[in-house]
Amino acid sequence: MLKTLNQVRNLKDPLKQFVSTWQFAFPAGSPLISMIDTQDLELRCTTYGLPTLNGDTTEVTWGGFKRVYAGKQTRQGSWSVTFIEVWDASVVEAFKKWVNIYHNYKNGTISLLDAYTATVNISLVNPDVYDPQPEGITRYDIRLFDVFPSEVSMPEISASESSDVEIKVTFNFNYFLLGDEIEGQ
Repeated sequence: MLKTLNQVRNLKDPLKQFVSTWQFAFPAGSPLISMIDTQDLELRCTTYGLPTLNGDTTEVTWGGFKRVYAGKQTRQGSWSVTFIEVWDASVVEAFKKWVNIYHNYKNGTISLLDAYTATVNISLVNPDVYDPQPEGITRYDIRLFDVFPSEVSMPEISASESSDVEIKVTFNFNYFLLGDEIEGQ
């Protein structure tokens, strides 16, 4: 069966993306539930790093010698990801609505944390989406808590090209779990 030009343009190019799935869970009563349709939001990553694990140190002087011991672990920070989308701007529109929830630029109001944060489950490498499934690739998951986008770059669009549109998003989060730390992994 032949596909229309628009359908062909929207096909995923496995060479230009990492296979990942994103699930957003907004708190009950959050205005984001009705504003962002996460079921139809498809996020295709082209670049990302893993969130940073930080461990504090404590310096103790014992018998005139300095010793360094491990302190508390900090899992708070920011995470930058580059997404691609086609010309429909659904990804940009979703993040614009999200940013507008925590700071309404029209009237200057700022929302409480529960109104604009989400828990995000991300499967960075997900062999389940391949058919046939490749050997040796395992699933790797991340769960971010109290997530919100702190920076969304508006894409540069060239009408003379048919390349994907890149959107760089920086997320802030208060805590994260990796791999087997997530329940059920």
